[in-house]
Amino acid sequence: MIRFFRGSGIGPIVLLTLSALALWIESFISPSRLADVAGSEPMPLWGLINDALAGSPILAVTLSFALMLVVAIVMVRFNTSIFFIPRRTYLPALMYVILYAIFPGAMVLNPALPAALLIVAGLWRMVSAYRINGMTFHFFDAALLISSAGMFYAGAVWVIILVFIGVMILRSPDARELAVMVVGALLPWIVLYAVWYVTGGSLKDLTEIIRHNLFVQAPSLHWGRTLVILLAVTGLNFLPAFIALAREMPTYKIRSRKTFELLVWMIALAAAAYIFVPGVSAEMNAITALPVALIMANYFAFTRRLTIAEIFFWLMVIMLIISRLWP
Repeated sequence: MIRFFRGSGIGPIVLLTLSALALWIESFISPSRLADVAGSEPMPLWGLINDALAGSPILAVTLSFALMLVVAIVMVRFNTSIFFIPRRTYLPALMYVILYAIFPGAMVLNPALPAALLIVAGLWRMVSAYRINGMTFHFFDAALLISSAGMFYAGAVWVIILVFIGVMILRSPDARELAVMVVGALLPWIVLYAVWYVTGGSLKDLTEIIRHNLFVQAPSLHWGRTLVILLAVTGLNFLPAFIALAREMPTYKIRSRKTFELLVWMIALAAAAYIFVPGVSAEMNAITALPVALIMANYFAFTRRLTIAEIFFWLMVIMLIISRLWP
């Protein structure tokens, strides 16, 4: 299966789509009530989507599924454009679809899903700034995109730190670039407060909504045995990929190496958010899966220990199926 997805063509696309549909089939057949998946006080932009889909659970499932596929497609296009994984492959999309499905309760109407799309677009924009002479507005765009992600999912605001890390890794920024980057990070929130005020809303209420989403304890996750085993098997797939990356990174081209450095920093930021931010829970998986999927895809695309990699991959798939049948 890994060798099959190493290539391009119509075959991997068809199988990827069918696999995604299989993982989502329960949600399509028996969609959850929106009151069960939507938060009590969602972030402003996500609140608009929740209100619009309040009476259409099947439309909510369809939108979530389509958005997940769009994120997977953008990841593939990101690699095709930058070519930091030097192979045209659909492995990043496959890994993202599988990793996103680990927490089925956070699949439908997950506010971190549109945030993930904005973040991967911002990451793409950042890496595109490498070797551009003179001042560039790429980091303004990246800060704007990633900061806007926080209006869907509050936990995404911590990823804005990645832009400041990225500018140090990819360039030697001058004061003007740093200034416009800060403006890009602040601009979406200035516009949000301005629109909220003009439309008659209370700025105090808006601040309380943001504080609630950032710092109020998220609902606890049910740690079933199958979920724990699934996460352990997923770790067994990621660990050799991470070790291989650390060992081989000095041999990569400079832009590829810097791209993977950003992905590692993104994992570190996500891990810190899981540990220290009470408002972050399973839905953050939509964002965390981005760098994890790309690092695993890089390993699967070139590993010579294909039999071992294939065994661990199928263990992960089998445990994912078991976790659905006996949650």
